[in-house]
Amino acid sequence: MKIIPTFIAIGMASVALLASKPVLPDILNPHKVTKPSHHIYHRYGPTIQIGILLDTSGSMQGLIEQAKDQLWMIVNEVAKANRYHRDVHIEVGLFEYGKSSIPRYKGYLRMLSPLTTDLDRVSEALFRLRTNGGEEYAGRVILESVERFRWSHHRDDLKILIIAGNESFAQGDVPYRAAIREARREGIIVNTIFCGNRREGRRLYWADGARVGGGKYFNIDHNYRRVDISTPYDDEIIALGKQLNKTYLSYGKKSVRKAKTVNVYKQDANSRGLSKTSYVERNLVKSKRQYRSASSDLVSAYAQDSRILQKISSDRLPDRLHGKSRQEIKRIIEEKKVKREKLQKRIRKLESKRAAYIAKKSKKGEKNLGAAIIKTIKEQAKTHGYSFEKQ
Repeated sequence: MKIIPTFIAIGMASVALLASKPVLPDILNPHKVTKPSHHIYHRYGPTIQIGILLDTSGSMQGLIEQAKDQLWMIVNEVAKANRYHRDVHIEVGLFEYGKSSIPRYKGYLRMLSPLTTDLDRVSEALFRLRTNGGEEYAGRVILESVERFRWSHHRDDLKILIIAGNESFAQGDVPYRAAIREARREGIIVNTIFCGNRREGRRLYWADGARVGGGKYFNIDHNYRRVDISTPYDDEIIALGKQLNKTYLSYGKKSVRKAKTVNVYKQDANSRGLSKTSYVERNLVKSKRQYRSASSDLVSAYAQDSRILQKISSDRLPDRLHGKSRQEIKRIIEEKKVKREKLQKRIRKLESKRAAYIAKKSKKGEKNLGAAIIKTIKEQAKTHGYSFEKQ
């Protein structure tokens, strides 16, 4: 008569054992995963992809402010890279994690921008960020970024994740080492930035995350505000940047055209509202080949493939080009292209003078988000065959 209770006890023990075994997402079992078709990557040359994962829990307002303020500084420095004497394409993507207003079943995280060359879109996403206390699942957000960002598979391209936060790196249902191993299988380098004391970051596994990820471990003061250095060249750079805005011709659906144009001026205003330095840096980015979007700017699209004028339908042309012949449209686009190149060349000359001026005035060794990201990317880019020498 004791046999039945014994079987019940064994069964209950088996259930308990199964329940205690962690159930990991399918992505940790690669044979279960089928990459969706939208993950097909279209490459246009040497590319540096930068995925930024920001902790937006309650104590991280300073980190968010640094990200908004220093985005354009980061892009300016990375844009100096080249491979085989060819300018790099830069793609930036953004996740937030550690926000309690996002459901737990979603990991308290959200992708705010895919990897994109549309840097205004990234800026827009940064300015939408708000802090809200929550659990910071580093392993989960790394895993999500590996799966959901559209990564290149070309051996010459550099793929980097940068995760910043200030709580234990080991929180959550996804072991961070397992998540990072998935990143490494995809050729992605994982770098960690702890917002606080360096020794504390080591104790909370941030240094170990970088070690496993083949990357660098940094610590920063996330409440630090960089010292703005005004230069004699700032006002002219800003004026030239405003003229550059007039060389863009948004195309596509009417609603998309309008939104794109509005966002250019909106991100001008956002950077100007932060500081004059940030606004100058944004206008410096506009002088780079990396500030373009062939998918929305007709001048960029034409520069990439002049056959665009044969393919595009009249209803997708900018409003100002409606009713004009294809020959007239071609002439207008080429005029804007030439004007843009002249303005960009003038800005780049001023940038060199401005950089020399700032080098004499600035302090070295600043521990902020932008400085950590720039140092990380430059070191890893050089290791992967990229150069930062002038062409």
